[in-house]
Amino acid sequence: MRDDPNEPPSDASVSPRNDPGAGGGPGAGGDSDTGTDDPGLADASATGDPYAWEADLYDVTTGGVSERDVPFYTTLAGDAGGPLLELACGTGRVLAPCAAAAGGAVGVDISAAMLRRARRRLAAAGLDDRVELRQGDMRAIRLDRRFPLVTIPFRSLFHLQADDDWMATLATVRAHLGPGGRFAGDVFVPDPEMMASRQDHHGFRGEVRHPDTGQRVAMWEHNSFDTVAQVATRRRVTELLDEDGLVLERRHRLLEVHFRYPNEVLRLLAAAGFTVGQVFGGFDGRPLDSGAEELIWIATAD
Repeated sequence: MRDDPNEPPSDASVSPRNDPGAGGGPGAGGDSDTGTDDPGLADASATGDPYAWEADLYDVTTGGVSERDVPFYTTLAGDAGGPLLELACGTGRVLAPCAAAAGGAVGVDISAAMLRRARRRLAAAGLDDRVELRQGDMRAIRLDRRFPLVTIPFRSLFHLQADDDWMATLATVRAHLGPGGRFAGDVFVPDPEMMASRQDHHGFRGEVRHPDTGQRVAMWEHNSFDTVAQVATRRRVTELLDEDGLVLERRHRLLEVHFRYPNEVLRLLAAAGFTVGQVFGGFDGRPLDSGAEELIWIATAD
């Protein structure tokens, strides 16, 4: 049985493998450069940023994922011959190594908190002068630039609910692809057997240390799946603990993944005017077949 779309691979930490909070969501957002101030544990209700809390813990809960997808994207970035564009770049987990390989990049995300983390990562890697970060909605942002490579890694397209959202996002990709440019992305392949076995599962997901404060952070999750509407819902309860285990603060967050099956994804790519030149069932290049856990593609615009 494959990994739960709401759980990590065996080599990951506690974050869901297909975390609805991974990267930036598609919701309404501005189109502006981000500031450099970092408020730390930002209050999502005060900032209006639903990823404010997730951003602080994102990097410590996705550790094993980079071993899988980063080599794939950095190879494409190195072959691109120029700066790339990454939509839903999150904290720059994939963006930073790709920018190093390509010599530059632009990253777009809806979440200011995620972008603050990305800025810190880029500065630490000495890449801040080669990467531009923009806050914006991947369905609508226009940068008046074209790129040899546009990417949407780590299943961020499953933030999108309706076909219209997909088509708008794919139009953004087309608007930023240069002549002969390539579009690469990935999503997970839903596993009906797993969803049935994990329906309404509640459990302890693990404990990490906050990367800034060193505080203990415990996570609990409840997962449910609507296989008709194709929605995976995760309620995450995050607890800040003192060293004796006393709960100092508790937060709840409800996240949704609007999953699609491979034929649906490929249909939408075709409808948006893309030709999929290569498709894989894993980042190791395995074929897309009935046992595949991932759908990964490299496409060009017609």
